[in-house]
Amino acid sequence: MTPQECLREAAGLRFRLQMNNRLRLESLAALSKVFRDFGEPIQDELLSSIVFAVPQELLVEYSAAGKASKSGKKLRPQIPNGATKKRPPPAGTKKASKKSKKK
Repeated sequence: MTPQECLREAAGLRFRLQMNNRLRLESLAALSKVFRDFGEPIQDELLSSIVFAVPQELLVEYSAAGKASKSGKKLRPQIPNGATKKRPPPAGTKKASKKSKKK
């Protein structure tokens, strides 16, 4: 799998977890169980903030954070080129056209 394919796959997984609440809850429950089984405590806040990422994404974030701290600028999230696709509108919603709006 090429690095670009890994980035797209990770972005797709994050999107599916966002859109499918049941999948997100089941994944967090399974992860929580693994930590419990190994006697590793994990707070709910930390568990709910876990994000799936591939190493390339983390390296981009890390290098951007280092550059921002040296220059005193605020850090803005960096997304590698081709990592995400444009998200379609949620199912069942329609984009309102300008003609259909009443003045």
